[in-house]
Amino acid sequence: MVKLIAAAAAALLLAGPAVPAQADPARSCPAARAGSAGCLLTARPAAEARAAGLPQPFSAADLQQAYRLPSARLGGGQTIAVIVPYHNPNAGNDLAVYRKANGLPPCEGEFDCFRQVNQRGGDEPPGANPDWSLNSSAALDIAAAACPNCRLLLVEADDAGAENLGLAVDQAVKQGATVVTTPYGLPEYAGELAHAAHYAHPGVPVTAPSGDGGFPARTGRQLVPAAYGTVTAVGGTTLYRQAGARGWGETAWSGSGSGCSVYVARPAWQPKGACGAKRTVADTAAVADLRTPVAVYDSYSYGGWVAAGGTPIAAALVAGVYALAGNGDLITPGRQLQAGKAHLFDITAGRTGACAAPELCNARPGYDGPTGYGSPNGIGAF
Repeated sequence: MVKLIAAAAAALLLAGPAVPAQADPARSCPAARAGSAGCLLTARPAAEARAAGLPQPFSAADLQQAYRLPSARLGGGQTIAVIVPYHNPNAGNDLAVYRKANGLPPCEGEFDCFRQVNQRGGDEPPGANPDWSLNSSAALDIAAAACPNCRLLLVEADDAGAENLGLAVDQAVKQGATVVTTPYGLPEYAGELAHAAHYAHPGVPVTAPSGDGGFPARTGRQLVPAAYGTVTAVGGTTLYRQAGARGWGETAWSGSGSGCSVYVARPAWQPKGACGAKRTVADTAAVADLRTPVAVYDSYSYGGWVAAGGTPIAAALVAGVYALAGNGDLITPGRQLQAGKAHLFDITAGRTGACAAPELCNARPGYDGPTGYGSPNGIGAF
């Protein structure tokens, strides 16, 4: 793995082969269960990923190009908060390795761009847990890839329970976060509306992954916080290079969570659709398929470079796009996506399962459950 670090800058920039029909099983982190969040990520150490036939993981430059992001010139003054349970003692050092390998400005000198606090805003960390370190590493890396000029704040909750995670979100806003990404999900539960206020901070967009179980979600329900109407629910896509004006192709990822909330009412900004009076997931989407992975550096549980996938990747990227746009205090995020859909790549192929209402599980022109209004095409929709 040490050799991978030295070769990372060159290796990350190589184009990948065609998408394989399927990937071998990968290591994954804790599954979502009642009352406790799951991290919704899968990954392979870089060497294993190559042996399994996965394409070369996407670099920061790849992601910026694929989504036409003005990353080099925007994002100053913005702070993206990443909320995770437990402590990752290597988070800052790992982020530094990722930034250096990808040619991103280092967090040093006047640009002291990384801070790490607990859910009370203090320096004393919660207990460390390597099962969750990939979540913090991946979200920090991909948010930085989208918005290299943004400052990053890692807020570590005491555990993976709903209340402490919600308090960590509140703390992030108190600490000055202008965008928040929550790379986890809890299966919907009867008392979830009691925690919804933690994710409602006008002026601060909050992004969350739609899940990894397709339609219906693996648990038979949607996930929160993605299902809350104040949150931008981010689905997953399969991203690959292809000839054409964009230079990339994109389809709905089969594992992307989509469908109707059990408990959350349809927000005022969301048009009535197949879910009737209930919230529909998702709103937008970005790369998440492990068959077309992103590169992430996580030394605490994986020992270095990994190929990673999962909708938390997409949620972190979209958080970076919100930060590049810098409009959080002026917009209602979901309504803005609908109004700005001309500035999104409309995903029209791929599916997340079989359903009676095709728009909930099949990508198609216009809005659909797996990919919402589409993936970022610059920052115009954000």
